[in-house]
Amino acid sequence: MWYFFSPNIIYGEDSLEFLEKIKGKKCFIVTDKVIEELGYLKILTDRLEKYGRKYTVFNDVVPDPYEDDIMKGKEQCISYEPDLIIALGGGSVMDSAKAIWALYEKPEFTLDNIDPFNEDLFDIGNKANLIAIPTTSGTGAEVSWVILISRFQNNIWRKASLGHKSLIPTYAIIDPIFPMGMPPKLTVDTAFDSLAHAMEGYTSGWRNEFSNALGIKAIELLFKYLPLVYKDGNNKVARDYMHQAASIAGLAFSNAQVHIGHAIGHSWSGVFHTSHGQSVGLFLRYITQYCLNAPGETNDSILMYSDLAKKLGWAKWDDENKKAAYTVVEKIKELQKEVKFISNLKDLGIKRDEFEKNLDKVISLCFQDPSSVMAPRTPTKEEFAKIYTYAYEGKDIDF
Repeated sequence: MWYFFSPNIIYGEDSLEFLEKIKGKKCFIVTDKVIEELGYLKILTDRLEKYGRKYTVFNDVVPDPYEDDIMKGKEQCISYEPDLIIALGGGSVMDSAKAIWALYEKPEFTLDNIDPFNEDLFDIGNKANLIAIPTTSGTGAEVSWVILISRFQNNIWRKASLGHKSLIPTYAIIDPIFPMGMPPKLTVDTAFDSLAHAMEGYTSGWRNEFSNALGIKAIELLFKYLPLVYKDGNNKVARDYMHQAASIAGLAFSNAQVHIGHAIGHSWSGVFHTSHGQSVGLFLRYITQYCLNAPGETNDSILMYSDLAKKLGWAKWDDENKKAAYTVVEKIKELQKEVKFISNLKDLGIKRDEFEKNLDKVISLCFQDPSSVMAPRTPTKEEFAKIYTYAYEGKDIDF
């Protein structure tokens, strides 16, 4: 038996107007100070005032949110007693809001109680519904059940993955008015996050026909519209499709799971503080090559990537499978070059001695990340080290 989880999705221009149809009078808004400074919060609060809703704002979310900040949000939410929680922002805001929602519904819980096997969390939504309104086109957090937070453990900060199927938002409002102001670099970084979601989900151990269908569509949209948005950030049609693609990719991976690209990216960014989208996007090419190079007569990765390439029209249906599969790597490289996405770790400004000094720490974090077990090929410690080293130099994976 399998399940497909999704919020109610409202998308397209002016979809923010759907707020009028959602029941609830008291709104607890979760956001960050940048969103407020950009004027996006006012767009939301103007609508809430128009519809006669009361609200209060928790704007203390930071990138890679800390446990203490979430607990602070929990206490403010409990004090306000809302019947709607609204997340307005990027992935960190969405993740914070999901955690606050769970702890508001279950005030006796701590973050350690938010795990996929906690049956009590299925009884949620009795106090409030959660509305997720993304302002960036990338994380897919508005349609997923995963929560990433920063925790200080064993003398290092690491990204901890929490989550539960019930914590998918009740509504996701995908309005392109919000990502219109995204600068080119943020646009590209978040788009590669979406691409990693879709491609890893397509080759995950938990992939299924529902997730595969969504993954293919997300990849198609991202390859078509990212170059257009990169050249013209004011292209409303392209922005709309990019925003939809991010949510479609989010649905794909949250119902299939990502794998070693995210484990490697999480671990890298936890130590070197590279943005999430840049980290997982940069490693996408390398982990694809690593999977395609799996030893043995039967290589499931070749079959999966070949299938992907042929369905997207990147290869002919009668092409030999290995040849077709490797077109995926070339397509990733071409898109990276077209939108000037960074292709190696060295160009992040990380010195060689700093890279080598921290490598064992980064690899240790990979083995603590649950995403590492979902790939069609699982690296050893030595292989993790080689993947990082090849990615540092920008070398194609040949092992």
